[in-house]
Amino acid sequence: MFGWLRKGRHPAKPHRAGIPPIDATLFDQGGDRLFKALARFWASSDPKSYSPGCAEVQIKALEERYSICLPDDFRSYLLNAAPRTRYMDDIGTQWWAADEIKSIPDECPDGPPGRLNDEIEHEKHAYLIFSDYLIWCYAWAICCSDGPNRGKVALIGGLPDAIVADSFRQFLLLELTDDFSIHQGAGGGIAP
Repeated sequence: MFGWLRKGRHPAKPHRAGIPPIDATLFDQGGDRLFKALARFWASSDPKSYSPGCAEVQIKALEERYSICLPDDFRSYLLNAAPRTRYMDDIGTQWWAADEIKSIPDECPDGPPGRLNDEIEHEKHAYLIFSDYLIWCYAWAICCSDGPNRGKVALIGGLPDAIVADSFRQFLLLELTDDFSIHQGAGGGIAP
């Protein structure tokens, strides 16, 4: 999908769809190793555009702003791999810096584009948008509530909005392998 973008942005280190560019066993392990490997991969793929840069103080500010506690794997991602400034990877996903992460209502004050999902809409203040696709065709948000969707990642602006991964680690694996499932809603429709 969008091979032209891959060739234009990072010709030196392409990876094949379906195979993660970092050790697949890291996705099943806890701790920071996965996110440190992700930072090394992004830095080696595009050293001019990517540099990690999130401090604990930024995470605390994010949690205080929204009165939430981040899921552990998302917190580890922010501390170890989140970009200092927005970074577009070779698949077309734009990863946001910690200071740019917003709740759904803050990012989309008039409501997200696409068809809303009542389950997501009910807790929209606890969903933080952390990434978008091809300059906001649609985005992804992680649920930071204490409810049953805690830690799940949702497609926002889809047809319809939908939960696309049960955890941030699962989302990351799907994104790095260019898995189409993160780009479509529950009805199988392609996001706009």
